[in-house]
Amino acid sequence: MIPETVFAGPGRTGAQILNLGGGARARALGDAFSAMSGDVTTTLWNPSGLAVRSDSQLRTDRQGAQASMFYTDYSAPFGEAGEGLYHAFISGALPFGDIGTFGATLQLQGQGTIEVTSDSPEILRVESLGTNMALTLSYADTITNSLAAGINGKMIRMVLGRESGSSYAVDLGVQYLLPFRPVPTTIGFAIQNIGPGISFIDENQADPLPRMFRIGTSTSLYRDRFNHIRFVTGLTAYIDKLTEDEAELEADLERLNAERTEKLTREQLLSDRGVGFRAFEWRHLQKNLGIEYWLGNLFALRVGYKSEPGIVLPEFTDYLAYGFGVKAYQFNFDLTFGQRFGPYKERLIEATGVVAF
Repeated sequence: MIPETVFAGPGRTGAQILNLGGGARARALGDAFSAMSGDVTTTLWNPSGLAVRSDSQLRTDRQGAQASMFYTDYSAPFGEAGEGLYHAFISGALPFGDIGTFGATLQLQGQGTIEVTSDSPEILRVESLGTNMALTLSYADTITNSLAAGINGKMIRMVLGRESGSSYAVDLGVQYLLPFRPVPTTIGFAIQNIGPGISFIDENQADPLPRMFRIGTSTSLYRDRFNHIRFVTGLTAYIDKLTEDEAELEADLERLNAERTEKLTREQLLSDRGVGFRAFEWRHLQKNLGIEYWLGNLFALRVGYKSEPGIVLPEFTDYLAYGFGVKAYQFNFDLTFGQRFGPYKERLIEATGVVAF
């Protein structure tokens, strides 16, 4: 039996800040957020979600101008070595009537510090590894009562010690309300991070951006005056590797087959790496599910499931996230207890505050 190796996924790209998503509400729903709307944090998943819709079936819990802040502390799994590891963003959106909705998001990723030593264990100094940054400008509008579209423009700056690199990217997204009157269902599509690779020293060795294709649904299963149950789904394909260098592919095949009895074929290697259309194979897809319950538009409970390609966690509960939301006047507070951080036992706690004006 040939052991299966799956190479597809975000680990082979640069600018990992673009892979982090964000928003405690999205996290609690297993990152199944590409078909959600009316929430300023949707710009990180599908820019069309910013569009303000007037149709009653499309109306969401949050409308109008919004501002949001999000924070995740990544230091817990690493103890003292993790000091300064975090992900945060501040985001805002403002609708301009028939013109559409404009938004902006600033993401920050703290990379912590490193102890500098010489030939002895004595610490000479502690240096910061720097802060990665991504600034996103967004626009979205409704095309019809059932169709919305949006676009993001991104400026990215990455830091690696004393070196830095920059790039830019574009996101495109649409959402469509399916004609299912008993159970209103929106389907969303988005292509993210279309842009040139990012390099620190040599442009010929630039790392590709984590380009991805998202598809998801959001279904209102039940709604009355005091209760609302929503079910969301999502699939993400990592489409950063459209082709493979033929010379490198042949060299890799020769190396991998050197000690194999059952030889690996060219097509098998391309499939393992998720090259081109093979990125849409089921084993290469990120899978997301979530369910949200609102009580009187004041209190929400959420639970979500997320499975990453190539990552096998010890227990089923390690794939789950859960959280709650509270709405008071124009302020929303969402708190999420996230998935396990890789092989570590600690779970991440993420918080988002959203103010609607």
